[in-house]
Amino acid sequence: MAVPPSSRAKRRWLSIFSLSAAAFVDSSENQAISILWPKMYPALGLREGQLGPVLGISDLIRTLTLPFWGWAADRFSRKALLVGITGLWGGWTLVIAFVQNFSQLLTVRILSSLGLGVLWPTAFSLLSDLFESRRRGIAAGIMTAVSYCGTLAAFVVLPILGNINPDSWRLGFIVMGVASILTGFLLLVIDEPPRGAAEPELKEVISEEAAARYAFRLGDLPAIARVRSWWVLLFQNSVDNIAMAVLFGWSFVWLNSLGLGDRAFIVVVLLTLGTLTGHLFFGWLGDRLERRFPTYGRATMALVGLTLTAPALAAFISLGSRGLVPLMLFGALAGLGISSVDTGARWPMAQGILRPELRATSRAALDMVIGATGSLFMTLSGLLVDVYGVTTTLLLLVPLPKLIAALLWLPMFRTYPADRAALHQVLTGRRREMAGQDRD
Repeated sequence: MAVPPSSRAKRRWLSIFSLSAAAFVDSSENQAISILWPKMYPALGLREGQLGPVLGISDLIRTLTLPFWGWAADRFSRKALLVGITGLWGGWTLVIAFVQNFSQLLTVRILSSLGLGVLWPTAFSLLSDLFESRRRGIAAGIMTAVSYCGTLAAFVVLPILGNINPDSWRLGFIVMGVASILTGFLLLVIDEPPRGAAEPELKEVISEEAAARYAFRLGDLPAIARVRSWWVLLFQNSVDNIAMAVLFGWSFVWLNSLGLGDRAFIVVVLLTLGTLTGHLFFGWLGDRLERRFPTYGRATMALVGLTLTAPALAAFISLGSRGLVPLMLFGALAGLGISSVDTGARWPMAQGILRPELRATSRAALDMVIGATGSLFMTLSGLLVDVYGVTTTLLLLVPLPKLIAALLWLPMFRTYPADRAALHQVLTGRRREMAGQDRD
């Protein structure tokens, strides 16, 4: 029997709240070791440079486990994964508070990193079933914006905790671990509808039993590769992420080289706030455009944002030596531009071209390649910094990839309408099958 629409929509905004809380804690946890490291390594008798292996192994494990977690989110209960792995498994962060040497730290960090790849692919799949296409932008925008708030909160709260006394850095990990466990319990309120429940073709006939007929199978993987827009997203977002990885990776070093001192924090906060605000605004705007111009609205918004962000970033970097005002102005504009693509356009469009049972796997595969590309260029950027300096390196690896990413977005105007129509055809066929099964 089909699930009533009112029942499928039940608690969806409460689900967004709990997912956003998990994103807040997840984002804070990602910054914790970097922020607390100046207090950690003297207390543990370590070298400052040992932060590199700790962070590197964490990124590697997250990247390698993404495909597994994407498959798990498409195959099993997404709610159970979020509660168990994103929430309760995050308790390993608490254990970091009790390590006494480097081997213990590395071991616990490896264990905690095993669950880092769960949240976003799983949420990507879940949001597409909680919200119809015209509301997915604002839903993703809220979750992403709250995630950025977690980053800001970490930069404010964790240094305060770490400066209480030489050993108080441990308190920071206790707070993060407890927060992760608490969000695990909060995630219990998530409403998990059947896969495809928000699709207009299926919402009147979908049920858990009917959706189970189309459960993920490994043999379905080639279907992802046949979606041309998925390849556009893969190449375009990989190039786009080069700019973001290099910009945020070198931001504090670069700002410090400009002699800003403590004022560098203000610039980074403004850049982050601009991005945070943009995710909310462009998530809302993308949904509005979806209603009025369903075929090209989101794609056009993303293209305009990509095109305008490149000169804003170029001005931000090239005029940085002229004082705080240009940095603040162009930093805020760049932050807004950066957020004009993802939540309002790129991810709702991806949800609109991929089968419901393949969405988490597809997102995980994208994130794996995108993250690996960003890490590679972040590593190579160090060689350029040694030769040309930070400012020149940023000018080469930030605005230029943004412009290339804008060009790589253009094929989406051709592939997206066809892929969207193909998904509609698939779902319409399923509707007939489900309706026929109900009559039987």
